[in-house]
Amino acid sequence: MFKSFATFTGLWILLSFSSCVMPEEKKQPEKRKPLLVATTTHLTDLARQIGGDTIEVSGLMKPGVDPHSYRASARDISLLHSADFVLFHGLSLEGKIARVLEDTKREGKIHFSPCLDLPKEQLLEGQEIDEPIDPHLWFSPDLWVQCGRLLANKFSKFLPQYHALFESNFLQFEKSVKEVDQWGKSLIKDIPEGSRILITSHDAFRYFGRHYNVKVVALQGINTLAEAGLADRANLIDFIRQHNSPALFVESSVNPKALREIARETGSFVGGTLFSDALGPLTLAAIGPNDGNLSTGTWQGMMSHNLRTIATALRENR
Repeated sequence: MFKSFATFTGLWILLSFSSCVMPEEKKQPEKRKPLLVATTTHLTDLARQIGGDTIEVSGLMKPGVDPHSYRASARDISLLHSADFVLFHGLSLEGKIARVLEDTKREGKIHFSPCLDLPKEQLLEGQEIDEPIDPHLWFSPDLWVQCGRLLANKFSKFLPQYHALFESNFLQFEKSVKEVDQWGKSLIKDIPEGSRILITSHDAFRYFGRHYNVKVVALQGINTLAEAGLADRANLIDFIRQHNSPALFVESSVNPKALREIARETGSFVGGTLFSDALGPLTLAAIGPNDGNLSTGTWQGMMSHNLRTIATALRENR
């Protein structure tokens, strides 16, 4: 009997002790970040700068890719279908993937474009019937800051808990854009007025020309799908000879062959490669304001590279 009592007592103590031990807390699974898929390199960069670490951003297009002719791959389509948000440029820039974007929109995906909400009177008219608005508006620092503001507002609408962060990121973005812009204006100012002629592969720099008071001439039109004809080539050659413009600029997203041939024929030289419809690689650095290194995979680095390349070549014109 004593043995049975001792056994019972020991069991009761063990059970009592066990009941006092707090159960181990279950680890809460980490909350998945919303996935935003952006079409162009410019928008991918803008979303990362404004969204920060709160949003997972994935871009469809890579450095050196022409958005006018880009076709969606099977991976792109899968990525778009899995996205929470789809960020696109519009204004006919992504002509080849417009149908794919429409398909995902019909699925109920949240689509938005800050470019489409800009005041129409601030945009430049296109020169083709199927492209009534020039889509290359990122070359206007003022318009690109507005796009940043509109994107920050959109993010705050869908993720209001991060409003303060989006606002802080936008203000930092705005400050850095203005620094590059003011620095760029000082570079352009040092170019003699008669030498401020920017000759490029295709007509992507009209906003740049308007903002920095530079005359822009291009071999091709706004849309790279419309190839330059013999008349376009002859007109550009005549312009170069009449204006004594030896510096021509090729673009990272456009085949440079035609412009290089024109440079040889006219005795001109290629002043450098500019980033136009696609940003550069994140690993490539450009020297910007205060001699700081900026990645060409960002708007700030892209503009710094372009401004310095243009200013250096055009100062050599005279």
